[in-house]
Amino acid sequence: MILITDRLKEQVVWMNPNNNAILIKITLVLILCFAIETPTQAQPALSPAPSEVVWGGKKDQLNQSYKRWLKLKEEYKGNYSYNVKWSSWTGFGNTTTIVVRGNQIIERRFESYGAPHPDGRPIDKNRWTERGDFIGSNPKGHPPRTIDDLYKEAKSLTGRPIPKFHRGVIRVNKEGLLLSCFIQDNRIADDAPIKGINITSISLGSEKLPNEKQLKPTFEQWVASGKKLPEGMMFIGGSPWFNETTGKKREPIEVYEMIYGKKEKPAPAKPIRPLFNPNKRKPFPQHWGDPPKRQTRDLRPLPGGYGMGSGTLANWIQKNLDRDKDRSNQPD
Repeated sequence: MILITDRLKEQVVWMNPNNNAILIKITLVLILCFAIETPTQAQPALSPAPSEVVWGGKKDQLNQSYKRWLKLKEEYKGNYSYNVKWSSWTGFGNTTTIVVRGNQIIERRFESYGAPHPDGRPIDKNRWTERGDFIGSNPKGHPPRTIDDLYKEAKSLTGRPIPKFHRGVIRVNKEGLLLSCFIQDNRIADDAPIKGINITSISLGSEKLPNEKQLKPTFEQWVASGKKLPEGMMFIGGSPWFNETTGKKREPIEVYEMIYGKKEKPAPAKPIRPLFNPNKRKPFPQHWGDPPKRQTRDLRPLPGGYGMGSGTLANWIQKNLDRDKDRSNQPD
């Protein structure tokens, strides 16, 4: 390339020594070509930071929480429930409750509420409950997942690096069970969406469902159990065992009726109307054949002492009776 440049330079100078402009243009073109042909050294791509460095000791915290969960799950035989609450800074929100029995989801409850009205009207609410095959049919609310499913999602999330401008959060309750494992964009101030899990509370054991009625003990069972007052029940004015009006102590049956109500008297039995049983009817003569299969639904006395039956059966009996009578009147 240098030899070609010098040769062209000599030719141009020899052809026209005073034409310096042409020489400058040719030199610039050759310099440009040389710069294009010179390869540039590629810069190595920056590899993302490994997830172990980003999450740090939080992954160890998650593993310890999962071991704690396996122990408690076995202790409570897979019976628990958990709540997921969400609310906006404007005042509206919702709550989802997942109920699990024997490690199987048996119920999902949802309640949403609107923002407070400026005029003081009651807050708008919406409630529904799913059971059986209908669990998960409503698109609203937290999806029906067991806590085992939540731990799997958390492990998958912590196995990836946290994106730029995001923060990673892991939170457990006082028993060491996982409540939150998510990433969130730090650039959003209000109601920033999260990716991951974020539940509010976990209740271990068999939760009493709203549709499950508490069994009312009999008076004898209540006395045998020590005549205890139900948990959470309070009486205004002092103890239910003392009658302030009469100044006397109440009898156990009186306290029992104050707690559980008076024993309801059974409603008087309604007189049972005897049902017509066609099998107890006296048999029809064999030469009549079978009675009609299609009959009206009315009920009336049947001729010939055959009890009660439909109008269709009554006409059939009467025709046979008349036919038998005509035969008996005919001369031999």
